[in-house]
Amino acid sequence: MTRQDRLQAFVSLPVGNWVRQSAADQGESVSVFIRDLIVAAWHRDNAAKDRPVALDPARQNVFISVALDALLAGHPDASLRDRTHEAYRRRLERLGLAVSTQMGGNSHEA
Repeated sequence: MTRQDRLQAFVSLPVGNWVRQSAADQGESVSVFIRDLIVAAWHRDNAAKDRPVALDPARQNVFISVALDALLAGHPDASLRDRTHEAYRRRLERLGLAVSTQMGGNSHEA
């Protein structure tokens, strides 16, 4: 078994309350919950270093959104782009995610 390294951190009361509640909701101890968050962040950070820049998910998402927006803008059905943006807005609302006031058909940038 590898030797464990103990860490200590101080967080604000709202963050501490969130950690305690999230751990309880998952039936885990606070220590295990925090450990899992840290280990997941460590894996994400190290996986990013080992992967070629072209395979970076954030960069891929930006490319995909720009490419799709360009395809929608060039589509023969001029209303398709606006209808797609409206469907996206409705989906964000259903999921309880913030809807940007900057969304819409005025820009070709994603």
